[in-house]
Amino acid sequence: MNNFNEFKQKSQLELDAAGYWKYVNGLDYNPPVIPVLRQSQQVQGLDNAGATVTVTIPGNEVVVENAKRDAEAWLLADKRAHAIIVKAVPVERLYVVRDCKSAHDAWITLKNEYEPANTLTAITIKQQIIGYECGTHDDPVRWRQVMVQLYQKLRDADPLMMPDTKFAKHIVTLMSQSDEWRYCRDSLRDKVRQGEIMGRPVSLAVVLQCLKHEEVEMKIAPSIVSINALVTKRKVPDGGDKQPQTRQGHPTTNQTSCSL
Repeated sequence: MNNFNEFKQKSQLELDAAGYWKYVNGLDYNPPVIPVLRQSQQVQGLDNAGATVTVTIPGNEVVVENAKRDAEAWLLADKRAHAIIVKAVPVERLYVVRDCKSAHDAWITLKNEYEPANTLTAITIKQQIIGYECGTHDDPVRWRQVMVQLYQKLRDADPLMMPDTKFAKHIVTLMSQSDEWRYCRDSLRDKVRQGEIMGRPVSLAVVLQCLKHEEVEMKIAPSIVSINALVTKRKVPDGGDKQPQTRQGHPTTNQTSCSL
């Protein structure tokens, strides 16, 4: 396990579904307080007359016993939550939680062990994204795919480091500068500007849809329509090159345009 955020998402979901998350962390985490046992003891001394006397200093045995009894249900749930967390840790990493006495201790120990490394990984990936510009002679389809893969890795390492609207803006800034992409590029940049003015940033889904549409228009990536047409053609024996028809009998069209 090298990715605490991935571990956190999976384990927290399982703990929450079992009703144990409140015994691990979060706003409802409120462990019982069991006082440190202080035994009653007898001390001998002298009174004012010089006679030996024995004085009993009361302890808190009863208080501790009552606190333990009241905490039994909580401690049992904590033990079960602890087991779920430890079970999710690979054998070669068990040393990290070996000395943890509670589910909360195990959770925080794993967080402190792996989260700093995840942050460094996320920073590195973020720099890769910001610096990965699609050159004039680069394959724009491959560039888009790599950018999305990098962003998915960034989200795995740190879900909060770059919102999808910020990544969408980087996509528009770094996309191909070739003349063939000028119309799509200018349209997207205008969308970004308008979105910022209106306080409604363009989403990643919108940007990716525009790029994919342009790829189809430029015939550098197949469209869903083209794939369906090919499948339909293969299913029609000796049917020639029939074009898929809509219910009105008109040829189907490509995806929605990226234009404003």
